[in-house]
Amino acid sequence: MSKGCLSAEEWLAEKRVLAGIMTGTSLDAIDVAVVEFFQENENQHRFKIIASDSYPYEFSVKQDILDLIHKETTIRKVTQMHYKLARVYAQSVKKLMQDNNIDFDSLDAIGIHGQTVWHEPGVETDTRMTFQIGAISSLAQLLNTTVVGNFREADTALGGQGAPLIPIFDYEFLGTETDDIIALNIGGISNITLLPAGSSMDNIKAFDVGPGNVLIDAAMRVLYNKAFDDNGDVAAKGEIIPGLLEFLQQNEFIYAEPPKSTGREMFGLPLIHKILNDFAQQNLARDIIHTLSYFTAWCIVHNIKLFGNPKSDIIVSGGGSHNKFILSVIQNELPDSRIRISDEIGIPADTKEAISFAYLAYRTLGGLPGNIPSVTGASHPTILGLVARI
Repeated sequence: MSKGCLSAEEWLAEKRVLAGIMTGTSLDAIDVAVVEFFQENENQHRFKIIASDSYPYEFSVKQDILDLIHKETTIRKVTQMHYKLARVYAQSVKKLMQDNNIDFDSLDAIGIHGQTVWHEPGVETDTRMTFQIGAISSLAQLLNTTVVGNFREADTALGGQGAPLIPIFDYEFLGTETDDIIALNIGGISNITLLPAGSSMDNIKAFDVGPGNVLIDAAMRVLYNKAFDDNGDVAAKGEIIPGLLEFLQQNEFIYAEPPKSTGREMFGLPLIHKILNDFAQQNLARDIIHTLSYFTAWCIVHNIKLFGNPKSDIIVSGGGSHNKFILSVIQNELPDSRIRISDEIGIPADTKEAISFAYLAYRTLGGLPGNIPSVTGASHPTILGLVARI
């Protein structure tokens, strides 16, 4: 019997090895992790990271995805990329396992986020749409194992935003009885999970707070012909442009009550084009990067002050965890908080979300809900994802 065909009880009865694949809004890399999950002490979950790494998108693939997001396209091109990504994902998993001498037969399943090309939570219109590409059944055949994907659709069907989904991992593995924890992910978009000391799953809050790397990266490509601001070095040399910061801070999303989620639809190329058109001629490039980076940090700080405890232990992951300028702004604005990179607690900052989607697949195959209604706004918890078996 295929391991993916086990009953929920059989699945949870033994240790399981899963791979997780994550490609986020920033389009910087394909993050892959191989993780062992198991239960102990009356259904308490544990995990052990076997290997993890990130593999940059080829430039042509990244550009094709950006074209799908920002330009008028055809269903043929969308379909073509849907299947191409399955092959790209398969190659990344194979490389990680081969480089770390991991036996493919040890792999029980894969959890895949897929590449988001549209996310419109539809709070105002009540039409909730989210679309991730990367053919699940193709990936299952290419890697000869069970694959779980399309995690967001079930939540949106129940009135949720389909995001964020990482908070179930944060709740299970980061929360404590004694300290208020904030899990901060700075990817293309920044999001936080608020974990009050001793909290139950019912009162967890988690939501997108605004841009992460997406505006900074886009501006760096135009102004410096670089993919990103390494360590925040460019931002550190600049100064705030008051008019630009004031314009950015007018965005109503920043102040909205959770649940809330966003993406490139709000913080994408159209916004960057407006910023550069209105401010690039009369200001230094480094000042634009400084202001965008400061705004990114300000969105995080402002939402923590609005909805969380500014004296929390903040655990940071995502590509933005390497941006020293952003972290310095957060620390200066929240002097009573303690900021740590997730590597310090044994979770690689660059692949935390890949680990989390491996965990979501583990829960799905174990018959366990993967969403948190207080986070997404769904009417009730549900098992997430579609399962492709071999």
